[in-house]
Amino acid sequence: MPEWTDQIVRLMRESVNASVEAAVRFQEQTWRMVDELVQRGAVAKEEGDRLLEGWTRRTEDFQERMEERYRQWEENLKAGLGGLAPPTGKDLKELHRKLDQLMVNLEGIAGKRPQARPGQRKARKPKTKPARKRK
Repeated sequence: MPEWTDQIVRLMRESVNASVEAAVRFQEQTWRMVDELVQRGAVAKEEGDRLLEGWTRRTEDFQERMEERYRQWEENLKAGLGGLAPPTGKDLKELHRKLDQLMVNLEGIAGKRPQARPGQRKARKPKTKPARKRK
């Protein structure tokens, strides 16, 4: 895969990782906040546990979806850009061989004039316009 493709993949991977890390940090802050609310007595212990469990489940689902979508994106990118790889030396040699053959073919027919197809009229020379008179 070309170097620039690797750079794009690396950039996207870093972006996805940053998003997942941000979600994890937010989850940690949520845990601290719920623990503080439970300690103050503003929220019952069971209610806090239920909130944390729901938040944890949603965060894990988010992480899994992000990772799966990233894997799909990376696979599609690699598959799509795989055909854009530069030609190999073998490909270039084959192309030069074909060009050489075309040149030989063109040289062979260079002296021949194209013949008119049946029913085709001979091209007429355009009539020249008379010169304008100057005043």
